[in-house]
Amino acid sequence: MLTDAEAHELLTRHLGSGRIASEPEAASTLLKHCAGLPLAISILVARVTMNPALTLAALAAELQETTPRLDVLDASETTANLRAVFAASYRALAPQTAHVFRQLALAPGPDISLPAAASLTALPPPRLRAHVRELQAAHLLQEHAPGRYVFHDLLLAYATELADAFATDRERSATLGRILDHYVHTAYAADRLLLPHRDPISLTPAADGVSPERLTTHRQALGWFAHERAPLAAAVEQAALAGSDSHAWQLAWTTVTFLTRSGLWHDVETVQRTALTAATRLGDHSAQAECHRELAYAFALTGRGPEAGRALLRALELSTKVSDVLGQAHTHIALGWLHEYQGDQQTAFRHDLTALELFTSLGHRPGRARALNAVGWDHIQLGHHQQAISHCREALALQQELQDERGQAGTWDTLGYAYQQTGDCRNALECHRHSLALNRKLGHRYNEAETLVHLGELHRATGSLDAAQDAWQRAIAILTDAGRHDTELDRIRSMLRDLSGASRSRERP
Repeated sequence: MLTDAEAHELLTRHLGSGRIASEPEAASTLLKHCAGLPLAISILVARVTMNPALTLAALAAELQETTPRLDVLDASETTANLRAVFAASYRALAPQTAHVFRQLALAPGPDISLPAAASLTALPPPRLRAHVRELQAAHLLQEHAPGRYVFHDLLLAYATELADAFATDRERSATLGRILDHYVHTAYAADRLLLPHRDPISLTPAADGVSPERLTTHRQALGWFAHERAPLAAAVEQAALAGSDSHAWQLAWTTVTFLTRSGLWHDVETVQRTALTAATRLGDHSAQAECHRELAYAFALTGRGPEAGRALLRALELSTKVSDVLGQAHTHIALGWLHEYQGDQQTAFRHDLTALELFTSLGHRPGRARALNAVGWDHIQLGHHQQAISHCREALALQQELQDERGQAGTWDTLGYAYQQTGDCRNALECHRHSLALNRKLGHRYNEAETLVHLGELHRATGSLDAAQDAWQRAIAILTDAGRHDTELDRIRSMLRDLSGASRSRERP
């Protein structure tokens, strides 16, 4: 809030001292309504600027007339005055622009892009742009980033109040349905670009007026998810609150690849908990199992192993109940990962072998390749290095045939680690570099960190201590940024400390 003197100075700067001096009482009344809020002053200035014939006295009288008609609820006098300012500018909008103003208040999340707003309002982008420009000129909407729009908090509250007053339940439902369709269909297409070999789900056709965004490259998909991260999370929550359960769990499904690659495990947990509730209301056992699997990874990587185990056992129970063999295969490979992560290698091996058998029986080639890689890793931990190399080579050949870059990134790392254990440092280094390049291309931050750890161990073994230090420091930065705090992070830090000690000893005369 500005002081009275600061507010008067701001209004004078915009309108000129001559105009303020010609209508001092009206100017004082206007400033009283603005209550020291720069936003409110900007709105009134915009009204006067857009209509030079409008006198300050006329505008002040309009505000005085507006205030008694507003429902002030339990608000303070200051809030009532600001609402009068907002109402005066709102009433000056063209009817269709006023309708857009109310519709935008229904959008989930802190901001909205122009393509998403076009689906929300069911307007072609050129027509929508005209309304957006009018709202911007009236200082009722801000473009806080190129092509992204946001309400000031107080204006959002006012717009929401208007939407509640004017929109029927049917209109609100249709508006929300369109924006949810927009996010589901665009996010699904983006996820297919990030992970094309992921098992697909079936979406219902988008409603009339919805224009999903056309993304064609992996880079575009990553960028879109990065910009829409907050709106998508809000959309999952809003869909569940509105009883649109299919939208809720499908939206969560579409976001998990991006969130896990970015190491945003708390975000994964939040959206998947909401999705699980929605899938449970739908009675969709396979969707529930999927949610439990994703939650398990989030639990494990934020230090909650027992919760992860319970989630995966529940996922296996649900998949078995409806004879979802593919769901069982995915759950077994997740159980293999969890047990290996917790140090129970024999149990991990059994689950991975079961997953390999199930994927093979289904003719599911991407899954078979993934399971081969998992079994290869198990063989490394059990000391069977040549068997590990054989399984990884088979997995890699299949993934290259399928053009499965995500799978290749993981298998290159496992293969490099196997060669590393046999002392074949040249092949190990080549494999790890392949893995690192693919993980960076795919934006898979967590797996990038894992490969950096293995690369650091290889550099240490070959005496390249500076390179080892650099690799481990980058791995720690990635994992810390992702909020990971567990024994693996402690192990990397311990190796880095030992390495620093060895370097200092080497430097002594």
